[in-house]
Amino acid sequence: MKFGVFLPNGSNGYIMSKAIPPYMPTWELNRDITLEAERFGFDFVLSMMKFRGFGGETGYWDGCLESFSLTSALATVTQRIGLIPTASLLALHPAYVARTMATLDDISGGRVGLNIVTGWNKPEYAQMGLWRGDEYYEQRYAYALDYVHVLRTLWRDGTMTHHSPYFDLDDCQCFPTPTHEIPLVSAGQSSAGQDFVSQVGGHSFAMVAPERLHAIASGLKHAGTKYGTRVGTYGLFQIVAAETEDQAWQTASDIVAGGDIEAIKSLVYSASLDTVKGGTSGQFRNEDAGADADLLAGDIEAGNMVFMNVPVLVGSYETVARKIDNIAEDHNIEGMLFCWPDWVAGIQTFGERVLPLLSCRKNWDGETMGDLRALRTDF
Repeated sequence: MKFGVFLPNGSNGYIMSKAIPPYMPTWELNRDITLEAERFGFDFVLSMMKFRGFGGETGYWDGCLESFSLTSALATVTQRIGLIPTASLLALHPAYVARTMATLDDISGGRVGLNIVTGWNKPEYAQMGLWRGDEYYEQRYAYALDYVHVLRTLWRDGTMTHHSPYFDLDDCQCFPTPTHEIPLVSAGQSSAGQDFVSQVGGHSFAMVAPERLHAIASGLKHAGTKYGTRVGTYGLFQIVAAETEDQAWQTASDIVAGGDIEAIKSLVYSASLDTVKGGTSGQFRNEDAGADADLLAGDIEAGNMVFMNVPVLVGSYETVARKIDNIAEDHNIEGMLFCWPDWVAGIQTFGERVLPLLSCRKNWDGETMGDLRALRTDF
C-alpha cells in the first residue's frame, strides 16, 4: 500500500473554512511537508495547479505556486520520495510539458510522474482566453488522449510530426528525451474519465467514499484488461486524527461550522457548468442545495463541501489506523493520498502515532517504499 501527500500549493489547502486561518502557499511550507513525508517513508507528493481560485472570505485557492517549478525545487532537497506535478492541459502545449518533464526526470534522477488535468473549470481558463468553447466539456478526454499521444511520442522518439483536430506538429523536437519512463496519473471519475485512464494506463486518484472507491478500483482494473494496460487506483482522503474520538470529531465539526459559504458557492457554480456527469465536478454541483446551510450539510466522512467533498477519516489515532487498514484490504486499491488541516504537525503526528499501527504498511523497510518507479506500468 503506497502513501502520498496532496501538497497545499494552493492557498488554504483543501479545506474551505474560516476555522482554518487563511494562508498563502509558500515554498517553505511545501518543502517542510515533503521532507517530513520523506522522513516517514511516504512514497510521493503531488502538487496541483490552479490559475484562478474561488474567493470567499478565505480567498480560497486565490494563490497557487506553479507546480513544475515547485517540483524542480523539491527534487533538489529530497533523495528518495516521488514527485508528481500537474499539467493543466488547456494551459500548456504538450511539447512544452514533454520538455519540462524530461528536465525534471534528469534533475530528480527518475523520481517524477505526471498528473493529467483535462480541465472543467471554465472561468479558470476563460480569463486567459484559453477556453476552447463549451463543446470542450464533451471533447476533453479525446483532447487528453491526443495530448498523451504527443507526450509519449516525444519522450520515446524525441521528434514528431502530427496533425490532428487538436495539435499540429511539424518535425517537432524534444531533446534530450527522459532517461526513465514517466508514469501518468489522473483524477477522472466519470465514465469518460475512467475510460481515459484505462486507455492510457497508469493510476487514477479517486476522491470518493470507500464504497464507491471499491467499485471504481475494480472497474478500472477490469477495463485495463480490455485495453491491455495496467491500471491502479489511489483513494484521496482528508485526515482529522486526535488522541480521542471526541477531540477529533470536535475539530472536524468546528471546521464544518466555519465553512466559507461564498467560496463554496463559487465552486458549485463553476462545477454546474460542466455537462459531463458523474465526474469530479459532479461532486461539487450540490444541485439539491437551497439554503446556505445545505452547503454544509454533507456527511463529513462520506463527503462534505467544506472538505471539498473529499471523504474524511475522523477519529482517534487507533480508529484512523483501523479505517485505513480496512480500505487497504481491497487489493484493487494500490495506495492512498492524504491531506490534513494542520500540515506539518498533522503529518508528524500521523507518522508517529498512526503509521506504527498500520498492518498495510508493516513491510515498509524505510528505504524502498519511496521509489516512484513502483507506479510505472507497461504501455
